[in-house]
Amino acid sequence: MNISYKCSEVTLDEFIDCMINGNLYRLIKPAVITHGFCQVRELTPQEEAEFNLELQQAWEQLYTEYSELSGNKQHKYYFALYKSVYAMKLKMHIAQLILTDPQINLDDLHALGYKGDVKSIVARLKFETIELQTKEKELKRMTDKQTGTIKESDFDEWIVSVGKYLGYQIKRKEMILSEFLAANKAMTREIDAKNKARKR
Repeated sequence: MNISYKCSEVTLDEFIDCMINGNLYRLIKPAVITHGFCQVRELTPQEEAEFNLELQQAWEQLYTEYSELSGNKQHKYYFALYKSVYAMKLKMHIAQLILTDPQINLDDLHALGYKGDVKSIVARLKFETIELQTKEKELKRMTDKQTGTIKESDFDEWIVSVGKYLGYQIKRKEMILSEFLAANKAMTREIDAKNKARKR
């Protein structure tokens, strides 16, 4: 599957849709969608879960790079917890799908990190369910605190200000995220330099 993992591979519009609406399918590269990645046959529930896990891993990598390039580390712990919960849920979901198969493949379960026989794996999943519930409660508390901190209108205002710096209107569907962040960095440097000059 051809999925975008880097800021140089997604447009502003794609990134904002992922971040605000959680639409990670925007990370699938257009050429793949055009050719129809799942038109040959339907994905099995296990394949679909594995594909969603791959999309989540791509998003984690992309968001980490975005945080570094934008200098935005405000939500570092929140996002680490979010991705931990999401990855855990998907991994457990895949394991449960494998366990419901009449011909259980222990190798598939071992590949997910579940060792031992079926009985010990089922016990491990019960323990992880409790662990997951604890993490989900903490995530909900943090989400409630941060509700409304990131809105699409915030991005729109940011895009307008960088566009003014560049001297032209930025088109979300055309500008690559890494180019936008580089322009924002240059704008921030210039503003900081002007502010320092005023203080002298």
